[in-house]
Amino acid sequence: MRSGDRSLSATTPDDGVDVLVTPALEAETERLLSQRTRDIRFSPEMVRAYRRKDWPQRSKIARAWMIWVALISMAFVPVSYLLAPGFLVLSTIISGLLVPALHGGAYLVWRKPRSANVEGLALVLLMGSVMMAYGVLAVAAGGSNYERFLICIMYVNTIAIVVFNVGYLWALTLMACSTAIFFGFEIFNPAIALEEAIGTSIFFAMGMYAATIARKTQSILGQKAFLLSLRNEYRSDALRRANHQLEILATRDPLTGLGNRRSATDLIDRLWRDPTVPKAGIAFIMADIDLFKHLNDTAGHAAGDACIRRIADTIEESLRLGVDAVFRYGGEEFLVVLAHATPDLAWTIAQRIRSSVEALGIVNPGILAADGSTGVVTISLGVAFAHEGAAPEMVAKWADDALYDAKRGGRNIVFLSNAHAAAEDARHAQQVAVQPVQKIHVR
Repeated sequence: MRSGDRSLSATTPDDGVDVLVTPALEAETERLLSQRTRDIRFSPEMVRAYRRKDWPQRSKIARAWMIWVALISMAFVPVSYLLAPGFLVLSTIISGLLVPALHGGAYLVWRKPRSANVEGLALVLLMGSVMMAYGVLAVAAGGSNYERFLICIMYVNTIAIVVFNVGYLWALTLMACSTAIFFGFEIFNPAIALEEAIGTSIFFAMGMYAATIARKTQSILGQKAFLLSLRNEYRSDALRRANHQLEILATRDPLTGLGNRRSATDLIDRLWRDPTVPKAGIAFIMADIDLFKHLNDTAGHAAGDACIRRIADTIEESLRLGVDAVFRYGGEEFLVVLAHATPDLAWTIAQRIRSSVEALGIVNPGILAADGSTGVVTISLGVAFAHEGAAPEMVAKWADDALYDAKRGGRNIVFLSNAHAAAEDARHAQQVAVQPVQKIHVR
């Protein structure tokens, strides 16, 4: 049966997410990879493709981080009791309840894809709120705990910049907000002078900025890796399409789209190896267009090609869908393979093909009808059945012999070979006997 020409879609799989590679993305990929890594700048379409591909991993890391920070915050309650025993209730409210609740809200935001601005804003609000909460706890604890709590949460915010893959501007915003909140609490710390508060704030701001640059570099490298995987995928896809086309060329007839002789051999080999298919139910029908050379010589090869294509379609339409198969076996010769067929069914299908081709009314200028008018294209067919002891080459020869008997018998007729029956009789009788072909002439 005919195989349509289908193109393969190019996708980049990653954690179950596919990215469709369009020609525009393919061109942009080549352009960006030809530049320096630090000059990579994605278009809006490429950004959407990258974020779609990167989302599963990015969200898993972010949500895992939120869970662990929430658990550590709750575990900090007994630690804070050791540091500031008088503030156990406040520590429980902030570390045990408020901070985990804030992380739970951010967790819900990161459960499904959001815009880059929503992700960045969620991170800034989360870490800013957590820092404010611990700042209140630091003020309440006082003493050495004042500085200790602030530095601890500043360290957590720095890690958040590296862990969360948000845009560079949002990372800078988080750095600025964290530094401002830290400095705002530091200037009211009675244990240190203003100059020390400013110096400490600048020191931590520089550390957070270094983390921001590291996050930016990591993002650029991630984008380049995405471009490389994208290029590898569309090149692999192009190779798959080329191999698919080669396979079509190797197994399909380019004129009709039918299977060629090679694909016929493959199908027949599978049928012969399949124990569920009885060999007595396999039939070959050899069909040949009558006086085709006359059509080519008088009407030209273009008309001959058009005739072959129409007859190929007609034969294919005459078969049982999904059961039978037709192949272009030669120039104007076709092979039909029937499975699970009976002699009556094979005869009916062959007659249907013969009458359908004649009904096309394709004019053959090279022949004249009995009444002197221009004749039409017809087809002759030979039918042969297999049996358990016969090789497929032998069955094909029987069908071919029946076809030539149909040609000698006047053309536009069907001949059913009984060679298989003769071979069976010979095998049972343990002798070699040549039986003539039984001719059935239908006009």
